[in-house]
Amino acid sequence: MKTIKKFSSIVLFVLLLATIAFTASTNTKLAKAQDPDQTPTPNEQGVVVYIVQAGEWCSQIQERTGVPISEIIRLNGLTEACTIYEGQQLVLARVEVTPLPPTATATTPPELVTPTLTPMPGEASICVVLFHDLDGNGMRTEGEDFLYGGEVSINDRLGEVSRTGTTVAGDPEIVTPFCFSDIPQGSYNISVAIPDDFNPTTVTNYPLEVRAGEEATIDFGAQLKTQPGAEVVADTANRVPVLAIVGLIILLSGLGLGFYMWRSSRAA
Repeated sequence: MKTIKKFSSIVLFVLLLATIAFTASTNTKLAKAQDPDQTPTPNEQGVVVYIVQAGEWCSQIQERTGVPISEIIRLNGLTEACTIYEGQQLVLARVEVTPLPPTATATTPPELVTPTLTPMPGEASICVVLFHDLDGNGMRTEGEDFLYGGEVSINDRLGEVSRTGTTVAGDPEIVTPFCFSDIPQGSYNISVAIPDDFNPTTVTNYPLEVRAGEEATIDFGAQLKTQPGAEVVADTANRVPVLAIVGLIILLSGLGLGFYMWRSSRAA
């Protein structure tokens, strides 16, 4: 009988320890779940930022916040693997912040509307320049202006974006280059057709990858097929042999006349 009571006491003691451990574990999980650092909140600009915790994956953040993984990747420019690290600040959305009314007192807190997952802009701009490469070195330097008439095309690798345009002319310090705006982030091929009177001094096709918010500028160079002064040089080169022949004929004529006069004087 004493053995049974002793055994019962041990069982009750073990159950009591298990209950205490389970309660402590549950409270810890609840505390973490209620930790304000784990809950994405908008900052003063209305941007919802989430700080990645140790050992977290994008799938866990999706479950915790309800933001799809694809949206996390797009808003933060991540790779398809959605690689993140501890302490990283992820943008999840933007929310509208209602400012304090003019008559509100300093103690009245600003009122926030319910957060909505409004995606941040995911577009970029690509500007294209065709410059007059006077020295033919393939680089735009001081004094080399923009050229008009370069037919530009931009195409993405998926075939979903295809746009065309024409380059502008003028002083780079004054003229704004031709740009494609509202371009979705991704990989593109930029090409230019050089005007007929020019030869290209750079490549005419350029692969480019842009991210959201970027503005990229691509320079293409071209040089006149016939440089100023080339006609004069060519004409001078053509005249030199003719002048040499005429001079030789005059010289031979003079020598012949001199020899004739010498013979005539001896015969007399």
